[in-house]
Amino acid sequence: MSINYLLTWNCKHLANAEKREDIEKTCNEYGYISPVICTPEELLGG
Repeated sequence: MSINYLLTWNCKHLANAEKREDIEKTCNEYGYISPVICTPEELLGG
């Protein structure tokens, strides 16, 4: 099972552009595809 999007208001840790590459790398190291990490506003285009 996988998820396509991870919605969060946690911009300090999860929805942080500076940390996104590290999160994707870690997911890939464990054999997972990283979901799109964004805030609800970003997903809805606001």
